[in-house]
Amino acid sequence: MEEPLVSIVIPAFNRAHTLRRAIASVLAQEIADWELIVVDDGSSDGSADIPLSYNDPRIRVLRHERNRGAAAARNTGVGAARGRYIAFLDSDDEWLPGKLATQLAAMEKPSGAPQVSCTGFVLHREESGRYSERRPKADGSWFDTMLDGCYVSPGSTMMVRRDCFTAVGPLDEGLPRLEDWDWLLRCMERFSFDCLPMLGTVVHVSRRPHSAAVAVAIDRLHSQHAERVLRVSGPEGLRRFRASLAIEQAVAAVHERSFPSAVGHIGRAFARSPMRTTRFLARCAVRVF
Repeated sequence: MEEPLVSIVIPAFNRAHTLRRAIASVLAQEIADWELIVVDDGSSDGSADIPLSYNDPRIRVLRHERNRGAAAARNTGVGAARGRYIAFLDSDDEWLPGKLATQLAAMEKPSGAPQVSCTGFVLHREESGRYSERRPKADGSWFDTMLDGCYVSPGSTMMVRRDCFTAVGPLDEGLPRLEDWDWLLRCMERFSFDCLPMLGTVVHVSRRPHSAAVAVAIDRLHSQHAERVLRVSGPEGLRRFRASLAIEQAVAAVHERSFPSAVGHIGRAFARSPMRTTRFLARCAVRVF
């Protein structure tokens, strides 16, 4: 069988109510040279049966007998991928028309093409019904920008050359959260990255992070990346990164209405990097007012 140009990986866990929307958005792309790998991560709601109903030879399903998490599901899909490029799409999100074609054109330029790319996206907060456009831009290098957090939504916007993924290694299955941030920090140290200004995806946000899972992820991220960040971005970059980790914990605490804890995390973030923390608080004020 001829290898496809793009391998699209959708991890799914009990997403029967949204998976058809995600698959339909892939089928609507004008680029047809792809394979779609849906990795059912131990679902109990019939999610695994949905891709088979399309009777499309480009779509296949891989199954985990038990739920192993998003990182493991994506790794399973990547391990089975045959395409020159790998693209991720979460099972509750959807691609917009033209996403695949525009991203491929940017990554196949004869010179200066990124080896890894994301796109802008529309963020839909389901609780409030609010939609907002996000077109992330670099603040310095993209590695430095990523020290503020993983704001490019790679779970549904990222495309990467398969050989880059092989070189960087798999997603960290020990991370209950933020595994995409971890992978991009590893990747950006070695490969060129860009975020295209087009709106390529609608990201639907419904679930909020649990503070316990965030705390585990924060500890692991710091232990895995502090040395790397110091080497690449220096002491100021490390302070910026540590402030961002504290901000992640503050955000999780706010969603759980643990406001004293949130204030404590923000205080620690400000002590580490006043500039980073002030930027975050200014964005929060804009959203509120």
